[in-house]
Amino acid sequence: MITDAFDAALLALGECDPRGVARAGRKAELDALRAVGARNPSLGRIFEGHLNGAQLVARCGTAVQKARAERDIRRGHIFGVWNTQGSDGVRIFSQGDEFVLGGAKTFASGAGSIARPIVTAAWPDGSAQMCLVPMDRVATAIDRSAWRPLGMEDSDSFRVSFDGVVLGPDALIGKPGDYERDPWFRGGALRFAAVHVGIVERLYDETVAYLLETGRENDPFQRARVAEMRIAVGTARQWIDAGERAWLDFDGAETPANAEHVADVVDMTRTVVERCALDVIERAVRSVGARGLLEPLPFARLVRDLEMYLRQPAPDAAVMRVADGAFRAATASRKAAVAHSTGTSS
Repeated sequence: MITDAFDAALLALGECDPRGVARAGRKAELDALRAVGARNPSLGRIFEGHLNGAQLVARCGTAVQKARAERDIRRGHIFGVWNTQGSDGVRIFSQGDEFVLGGAKTFASGAGSIARPIVTAAWPDGSAQMCLVPMDRVATAIDRSAWRPLGMEDSDSFRVSFDGVVLGPDALIGKPGDYERDPWFRGGALRFAAVHVGIVERLYDETVAYLLETGRENDPFQRARVAEMRIAVGTARQWIDAGERAWLDFDGAETPANAEHVADVVDMTRTVVERCALDVIERAVRSVGARGLLEPLPFARLVRDLEMYLRQPAPDAAVMRVADGAFRAATASRKAAVAHSTGTSS
C-alpha cells in the first residue's frame, strides 16, 4: 500500500518554511528524493508530488491553510499535485459561498491513496486556480482502465473525475496563476531530476554487482561500459548539486537574476540527467544481456520504470530555453566588450 510506504520522517520533509523550503534543508530533500527513487521509482514519483504539494501550500496558502497542512502531514496524509489533463480538464465555478468543480485529471499519480492533492482548475476566464481537495471528504470517480503503461505501473497514475465536487473557500490555495510562477515552477523540476538520478544510481549499482556475481568483471568490454556508466552517474549527481547551489543562492537573495539562474540551471540539469540516464540504460542492458533482463532480477523493471519516468513534460521546451540563455549571455558579453573598447561603459 502506498499509504504504508512512507514513514513519518519522510513525510515530515514536506514541512516547510513560508518560502516553501523544507525545514530540513534542500540537501536533505534532494537526498531523500534520490533514496526513494532508488528504492522504488513509482514511490519516488509519489514522494516528489508530496513534497511539491506541501511546498505549494507553504508558499501560497494562508496561515490557517499552512497550519492545517502541517497537521495533516503529521497525521500521515500524503499530498500531491495533479495538473495533467485532456480536453475535459478540470474547471471551477462559483456557487454562492462555495465552488464547484467539473472535469477530470489524467496521470493522477497515487490516485486512491493520496489524501491531499492540489488540483489545478480553470476559472471561466481561463486562469488556473490551485484547489486542495480533501479526498476523504468528497466523492470522485477513479478510472483505472487506461493505465497500461510501459513502466511505473505501481504509481497508480489513473484518471480522476471531479464532476460535482463542492469545495469551500478554504480549499483554494493562492491566487490564479500562482501554480506556474517561476522560478518555483521550472526550478521545481529539480525534484523529479533527483528521483531520476536515484534510479540511475540503483541501475548502475545493480549492474556492477551482477557482473561481479557472474565473474565478468575482467571482461574488457564490460569494464569499458562500467567506466562509462560511472562517469554518467557522477555527471548527473554533479548537476543535481549545481541545481541545489542555484536554489541556495536564490534562498539567500530572491533577486530576478538569481531566479532566472535557478530556472536556467534546472533546465540544463533535467536535460543532462535525461541524457545520462539513457546512456546508463543502454550500457546496463548490454552488460547484463538477455539473461539479466529476466525477472525477478531488477533490471527489466528498473529500465521500464526509468524510461517511462523520463518522459516528463516539455523536454524540448527546456532545451530551447537553454539555447535562449546561451544567446542572451553571448549578446550581453559582446555588448559589454564593445562598450569597454569604445570607452562607453559606465
